[in-house]
Amino acid sequence: MRRIAVLAAGLLVGSTLVACGTTEPSETAWPDGLTAYLDQTRLQRNTGEAFVRLVNDTGTSIEVSRVEVSSDRFRARWTGSEPVDPEMDFDFNMPRGKCGEGGDADVTITWRRTGDEEEWRTSTGTAEDRYANVDRLLDRDCAEGSLTEAADITVGEPRVEGEGKQSVFILPVTFAPTEARPDVTFDGWEGTVLFQLAAETPTWPRATPLPMTGDPTTLELRVLPARCDPHALADDKVGSLFRVHVGGPDVPDGASYFLPLSKAQKTALYDFLPGYCGWE
Repeated sequence: MRRIAVLAAGLLVGSTLVACGTTEPSETAWPDGLTAYLDQTRLQRNTGEAFVRLVNDTGTSIEVSRVEVSSDRFRARWTGSEPVDPEMDFDFNMPRGKCGEGGDADVTITWRRTGDEEEWRTSTGTAEDRYANVDRLLDRDCAEGSLTEAADITVGEPRVEGEGKQSVFILPVTFAPTEARPDVTFDGWEGTVLFQLAAETPTWPRATPLPMTGDPTTLELRVLPARCDPHALADDKVGSLFRVHVGGPDVPDGASYFLPLSKAQKTALYDFLPGYCGWE
């Protein structure tokens, strides 16, 4: 069962605050038997949150009052007061991540042994992103930041062409290069579990990369249902999350982010299903 500590999570600013009282915590080596992991739950992948999991095999319970996470891609913190016996998850809001490689991070904890009146201590170790979930989140931020710096992107009014099984849902997307990042390319879209892309759509990884240079270009995201069972629609939570793949010298291979759609655009997309699938 996942034990969660969610108190005063936020971006890391300023120097380390004293955990308790006015005595500055002493710096000590990372405790033998204490392991740190960096990860996201499935639900957190939609919210941008993450957590540090501390697993305590030191032989004694410890209390933690601060967790600081940092790498060359992001910095964040948690503050509060929680025991780690035998483990605890410390949740925090992920800031916007930078381009780079990997999701492992340094983790600095302010801690003491439970019931011990000794001064608080600080220790620094490594939080392993063992399932690469945080790495994928950071890659998503990198892709979105790179493309939106390179071009102003506008999703136009949706429309449907044809009727029934011959119909197709179309979203026009305009890329207006800013000339700030001419080395960045749009590498194509990717379908979802509920919608597939029609043949005419620039589809990753087969699409020819489009450099973000020159005059504005409008491309059409042309969509067909991937399945027509009402059960799939009723259970859907990610059917409108079309991935936008991005290329560039600092962008990891295959990096992508989700095309932002308005509520009206999502509604039009889902309203397309009954007519195509013959539910009406």
